[in-house]
Amino acid sequence: MKGFILLLSFFTRLPVPYIEYSEEKFKKGLKYFPLIGLIIGFILFFITFSDGFIHRPVLSLMIWIIYIWITGALHIDGFSDTIDGIFSNRDRDKMLEIMKDSRIGAFGVIGIVFLLMINILLTSYIDLKYIFLLPIIGRTMAIFSASISDYPRENGMGKVFMDNINMKETNFALIFLAIISTVFFGFQIILPIAITISLSLYLTKYICKKIGGMTGDTIGFIIEISQTIFLFFIYILRSWV
Repeated sequence: MKGFILLLSFFTRLPVPYIEYSEEKFKKGLKYFPLIGLIIGFILFFITFSDGFIHRPVLSLMIWIIYIWITGALHIDGFSDTIDGIFSNRDRDKMLEIMKDSRIGAFGVIGIVFLLMINILLTSYIDLKYIFLLPIIGRTMAIFSASISDYPRENGMGKVFMDNINMKETNFALIFLAIISTVFFGFQIILPIAITISLSLYLTKYICKKIGGMTGDTIGFIIEISQTIFLFFIYILRSWV
């Protein structure tokens, strides 16, 4: 339980009891990462009850503003750093150096603008019940990506995360996602989830080829991009789901 609370305090801004950081507690909490997505999903889903009282575009904007507040934009920051590094067209070491730089570049800014613009736009047109699944899918894909990748640096903040995720955590995350999604949304939800998983794993392999593995920043990228991919295919397959 302490590991879960520590993880919750690390990856969200939600008020939780103070737990002193230790690497051992952090490691033990990693398997609960999808549960953090569940908590975020519940909060965002609660906001969707305002649909009908608030115009949908305004509500969509509110949902993503609250998402950014809950997560502290931590994964969006990783998304922008990854965009800056991957699109720099430099060699592996330079890409890693750019991604480690705390300053945001032009590609990173453009990436964030497009990411949020697409998310807000798609949220305006889908059945809002699927917002509940978004954070679970993002964090499940983070676990999956980490389990099949190496850490490309000798040390760094993402090393503990990457070095302590394996197929055991992945299997738990995928089973948890499968149960939650099918119980609440039926078996028709499997298609957009399967597409999201496939494309997210392709992007993971692409990044690994570019920089030799996954970092904390690229895991953040996978979280954010997998959520957007899922939103897009919920929109495309809206007559199916």
